[in-house]
Amino acid sequence: MTADAADANDAGTTSADTVNSQIRDSVAQVQQLLDGMQRPFAAAATFNIVAHALSLALQNAVTRQQHSQMLRSALTTAAANAMLESKLDEANAVLKLAESPLVNPSFDLEVGQLQKVIGSLREELEKLHAAAAA
Repeated sequence: MTADAADANDAGTTSADTVNSQIRDSVAQVQQLLDGMQRPFAAAATFNIVAHALSLALQNAVTRQQHSQMLRSALTTAAANAMLESKLDEANAVLKLAESPLVNPSFDLEVGQLQKVIGSLREELEKLHAAAAA
């Protein structure tokens, strides 16, 4: 039993009611450390969330491009079938559909939009960082 605990027992309190001064100091130091880390931790969490969201957006763009390629292949097959069956009007309609923007999403456009978003996020985060440093 420590001297502090013995003194507490003599005063009529239990050892569970007392806290060692070293533990109290350690908790205070950890609290000071955490108080100083709240803003950088929040910024790091924000950066992590933004990076994850952007990676998912890029992954979705690539997946859309892959699905578009599969759809174009299927439409080309349908147009070839129509041509073999001498249905030229149907083949032309299918080929026009294959060229539509609905079937051909612009990967470059999507990446450009994501770059704009990244640029605006960078500006906002720099403003927040400058405000935190001030």
